Amino acid sequence: MVEKLFLKAIKDYSLINPNDRVLVAFSGGPDSVALTYLFYKFKDFLKLDRIVLAHLNHSLREESDLDESFSKSFGEKYGIPVFTKKVDVRGIAKKNRISIEEAGRLERYKFFQEVMQNQNLNKLATAHHLSDLVETMFLWFIQGSKRGLKGFKPKEGNIIRPLYFVKKEDILDFCQKNALEYVIDKTNFDRRYVRNKVRLDIVPLAKSVNIALEESLLRLSYFENLDEDFLDSYSKEILSKLKGKNYIDLNVIKDYHDTVKYRVIRDWIYENFGLHLSYEKLIKVLSIIKTGGTKMISLEKDVKLIKEYDRLFVRNLEDVENFDKEYKLKIGDTIFIKEAGITLTAFKPEKVVFETLKNDKNVECFNLQAEEFTVRFKRDGDRFLPFGRKTEKKLKDIFIDLKIPKNMRKSIPLLVFNDKILWIVGYKRSAYYPVDENSQNLVCFKVKEEQSCS
Repeated sequence: MVEKLFLKAIKDYSLINPNDRVLVAFSGGPDSVALTYLFYKFKDFLKLDRIVLAHLNHSLREESDLDESFSKSFGEKYGIPVFTKKVDVRGIAKKNRISIEEAGRLERYKFFQEVMQNQNLNKLATAHHLSDLVETMFLWFIQGSKRGLKGFKPKEGNIIRPLYFVKKEDILDFCQKNALEYVIDKTNFDRRYVRNKVRLDIVPLAKSVNIALEESLLRLSYFENLDEDFLDSYSKEILSKLKGKNYIDLNVIKDYHDTVKYRVIRDWIYENFGLHLSYEKLIKVLSIIKTGGTKMISLEKDVKLIKEYDRLFVRNLEDVENFDKEYKLKIGDTIFIKEAGITLTAFKPEKVVFETLKNDKNVECFNLQAEEFTVRFKRDGDRFLPFGRKTEKKLKDIFIDLKIPKNMRKSIPLLVFNDKILWIVGYKRSAYYPVDENSQNLVCFKVKEEQSCS
């Protein structure tokens, strides 16, 4: 039974290819012992090149050193190389202010990757099984995580889980029938850990209602992963349209269903600011983008999500830029304006070249004799002369006309000459120094977006 399900998972999900070099994450418990024995038994059938074991001693229990010794002995018995490492997981957790479980997981996979790289191995096999999948889905369900509810996959990158179809009870029976020794982790019975409560109390109760619980949740996991994969892939295509922007243009996503909108917003915020949004926050985000006016919600203590007009911004209130700074720009030079994440280049084009620049939205040209210009940011009392007017308007009113949100206005560069604003860079050219076919003193400026900025 176990052998058939092991081989079925490998075949159904293409977990193993000829000449694969497999590292088994080996704890010494019944699951990893059974998995290792199966690889050992079917090594030639699967045409494996190598099998290697890796055991991390977490130093959490009195028996930890005995578990490490058992792992070495098991490898020697079957002629399988074993790599071990001892770490102070409790100390690492305290130092990094994370849970012991998280610290252990991070250290394990860090160690596994080191062994794989040093030994030139291409697959990492873990002993996660069907009962683990059920526990994981229950655990995330209890915590209200939709993403976690789908559980884990039989294959993620180079990580494979060949026991994906096998129940825990069948693994224990398999070990007994094949006289396979293993170690017992007593902490697995400690109900202070949430996963243990799920395993020992909740899952048995659920099975008393549905005897085929594992099979039911396996199917649920399959379809949840199917749906998630499609929606994530679809959302990523839309997300690519927002690359390099320091805001989300809501016009890009307005016609999509909310299930796509929240994924795009969630992933954009994570990619640009490293923040994971809770479902509670995502519900609020979906709410504010449907309303008019300026809205703001808190993402973290000093981080705000701001909706103004048809744009979403993320602002860190403790990291306010000083926009009193000025830049000097000379003909032939390019400057990087870090506050806006752009470069601005000043140049004198040939008449023939100028003809090709007329339709370039990133270039503006002026007819004036000058060698140096100033680039600065908005100041109180600034005025701007639009085309079609004889008198200047308040720059504030121009920003409103352009629907530039309040929180962006101080970060937009202004190209200035003789105290006159020539260009709201990237947005609007002033009526000063117009260009026509008879212009003899052409000076042009090209803006290029270099990076996103928060």
